[in-house]
Amino acid sequence: MHEIKSNHTPLIEQCPADNQYKLITYIWLGDQNTENVYVFGSFPGWDLSVNQLQRLLQTDIWYVTFRTDKSFISTYYFSVNDVFENDWIKRSEQYEIDQFNRNTFGEGTNKASVLNIGMEVQYSSRFPSNDYPSGKIETYSFYSSILNNTRKIHIYTPHDYSHTSHLQELLIVFDGNSFINDLSITKTLNYLIYEKEIPSYIAVAIDPVDRLEELTHNDKMNAFLTKELLPWIQAKYHVYQEKNHITIAGFSLGGLAAFYAALQNPHIFGNVLSLSGSVHWKKDNYENTIPWIENQISSIYSNATHLHSYIAVSYIAVGELENEPLLTANRRLYKALEEKKRPNHLRRVSRRT
Repeated sequence: MHEIKSNHTPLIEQCPADNQYKLITYIWLGDQNTENVYVFGSFPGWDLSVNQLQRLLQTDIWYVTFRTDKSFISTYYFSVNDVFENDWIKRSEQYEIDQFNRNTFGEGTNKASVLNIGMEVQYSSRFPSNDYPSGKIETYSFYSSILNNTRKIHIYTPHDYSHTSHLQELLIVFDGNSFINDLSITKTLNYLIYEKEIPSYIAVAIDPVDRLEELTHNDKMNAFLTKELLPWIQAKYHVYQEKNHITIAGFSLGGLAAFYAALQNPHIFGNVLSLSGSVHWKKDNYENTIPWIENQISSIYSNATHLHSYIAVSYIAVGELENEPLLTANRRLYKALEEKKRPNHLRRVSRRT
């Protein structure tokens, strides 16, 4: 047990039978009340039939080993005393992080453990130095009368921003704390703006209060965005107000929420950035087998007169290790946008972003 704690988990070893592969062993330390343990994530996946840990003899140590020859970054969770079968919402409400892994993603109840297999060099090489002029992050406490709650809003402004400078593009992202603390949005924007790979942006990063409720086809969340947050931003900062200069973005459920906001408010949000978006998520009281987002796009764009009234550009990035329903839904969504001749981009990546 001391070796496990000192080496941290999961345990990563070279496969003795084939050195092209690594063996990844997930470990959970249970107690006398532990009846079962599962591990879920982009790696090792979401399959109940293969993701169950086994008890080591008569100890409280539970383990399961997987083999891989890929390089990736993946979040993962443990589900202990799992009785939820196919109820993934209930299951997600009681996920636990790895007791012996200090690498985490997210905050509070949204925290996940992180497994990194050989991706450090690939990530850091994108930004070879820290010598770029740095923008500024300001954090506000924002009360919403529509949602009846208060949350943190983080505002990124470029290094040369002033109220008299030229108008700025606007980027709005869900899961703001994760974009700021885990996904290095400040460093990314510093680099891209300085190198003129993108125009100058102001980014608004929205912290969640009740992530599962807010980001799943939530009309009140859309009303908060359009009637409270956006007017405040446009009054306080020197940003464009035209839809083609406003991008809404998110990962996982945030990607779903970004598409939902743009489709419900096409006169406001012209661009969508979805990173492994959960566009397969079932909408309440919607019975069609085609995911709601895809069906909405197909229905809207079937009328040629509406082509330029909705999403101008979409960018979809999906991790190759994501679960099959999410992968399939994103591929179908990309195809639906392609068929309607909307400018959009699909990128498959070997890490969960």
